[in-house]
Amino acid sequence: MGARMYPWKRPRGWWLRNPRYLGFQLRETGGVVSALYGLILLNMLRQLQAGESAYTAFLDLMRSPPLLFVNLVLFALVMYHAITWFMLIGKAQPIRFRAKPIPWKTAFGVNLVLWLGVSGAVVYLIFGGF
Repeated sequence: MGARMYPWKRPRGWWLRNPRYLGFQLRETGGVVSALYGLILLNMLRQLQAGESAYTAFLDLMRSPPLLFVNLVLFALVMYHAITWFMLIGKAQPIRFRAKPIPWKTAFGVNLVLWLGVSGAVVYLIFGGF
């Protein structure tokens, strides 16, 4: 048997068969979707600045069933991205205060608390209180 003339190619969708690869692809897709979701929220602020009628029209558009579904899917991907990244960060970038790095569950908990704190601060700044 001689050498192959052409390199072996993986079959299309090979990563769908392994849950780890699928999770990785979903997390990476969630990162891209985060940027898209951010653009939608920035557009909302732009419409708010344009006036009450523009903002109301934007909200009415966003409340339509197709866009509610799109927002739900985008939000789910963003949440999956954030949570899985927080779970991964303690393993990918171990934090050392002593000889041993802190456990990934501790890093996840600290990141989750910080995320909730920053989110609460943003809500407080935007709405002037809870």
